[in-house]
Amino acid sequence: MESALSGFFADVPGIIEQHGWLLLPAVFVLALAESLLVVGLFIPGVALLVGLTILAAEQGLPVVWWWLAGAAGALCGDGLSFHIGRWYGPRLAHWNIFRRHPDWLPSAEHFFARYGVWSIALGRFIGPLRPLVPGVAGACGMPVRRFWWVNSWSSAAWAAFYLLPVYWFGQAALTVLQPWQLLLGLGLATLVALLISRVLQRRKGP
Repeated sequence: MESALSGFFADVPGIIEQHGWLLLPAVFVLALAESLLVVGLFIPGVALLVGLTILAAEQGLPVVWWWLAGAAGALCGDGLSFHIGRWYGPRLAHWNIFRRHPDWLPSAEHFFARYGVWSIALGRFIGPLRPLVPGVAGACGMPVRRFWWVNSWSSAAWAAFYLLPVYWFGQAALTVLQPWQLLLGLGLATLVALLISRVLQRRKGP
């Protein structure tokens, strides 16, 4: 088993080099998963998206297609979360995951109550709320048309904000660094940022 797994991961760079277009469905699936209700809370989405975007820059994938793939994934992820919330309604609070973490839904509900329809756009840029707010909006009865209007343009804005600067930075940095050096540096920077965020959250806590 271990040898098979090690052989698979050893072949990944070669597969990407020969079939760089596979990165497009990969970023779509990742953007969808990190926006999906509950699921996104357990995925290190930003770090993985950064890594994929650097690989896309290395492969020379068209930046417009990269942006569209990420935006489409975010659009579908929030859309699925919204309609799951509409389907379950108040029963959402009875999910086992929310019983084990009773503070998750109330924080998203408070955010939605404060910002209304704009919470769909703003919540995309707040990690812990991103996979929760659309589901809460659906459970609270937000009109479908209003949700999809905000979801459509905010998903495009999110992809532009998160993916395009990294793509262009990656193109520039790869002229002087090896891909593994750039990925290592970004990985360490992401780790430091996460640690600082955890420390700040604990200081704000009771």
